[in-house]
Amino acid sequence: MLPAIRSKKELSITLSRELPKYFTKPEMDSVLESVRDNSKKHLLINMLWQTGVRISELLKVKVKDIDFYAKTIKVASLKRRKKLQRVIPIQAGLIGEIGVYTAINKLQNEGRLFNFSRHRAYHIIRKTVLKAGLDPERAHPHTFRHSFGVHAVLNGVPIIVIKNWMGHSNINSTLIYMQVLGSDTRQFYENLKF
Repeated sequence: MLPAIRSKKELSITLSRELPKYFTKPEMDSVLESVRDNSKKHLLINMLWQTGVRISELLKVKVKDIDFYAKTIKVASLKRRKKLQRVIPIQAGLIGEIGVYTAINKLQNEGRLFNFSRHRAYHIIRKTVLKAGLDPERAHPHTFRHSFGVHAVLNGVPIIVIKNWMGHSNINSTLIYMQVLGSDTRQFYENLKF
């Protein structure tokens, strides 16, 4: 069941907001390529990109939060008053990268994947984005979250699923990513079977 949008006015305000800054898939490929020789930086950025989690949520992830068999990550939603957890599916390639990283670094079940501050993570991200030759205005951890939302919309993931993966309490926060589709909705019509 879809969460209700409180009013038409609220929906129009959501859809009239500017689409947040994000990276395209080719830009993300170049960002990841720029840190391919550093497993910690690569994993940090790849997890932000492939999960859409907030940086504060990612920095709290422990090895025990990764289910290597079900290929999921359990994340504590930090933006809500109630302590809630959400489970996000992750692809085999990312699971493999996490497995190799935890083995090489001898991380235990209770150990965090990344043992550094938000400030340090921001510095890593900024330096990496600039190294990839992209504009400094997008050199922020939240840009990866927006990139995930946009990428999911462009690949036809239902908006309610994106909302749940991203841990939004209100669907209006997720609807902003629908703007990336613009007015070209023919692709959806072409896929209809009558």
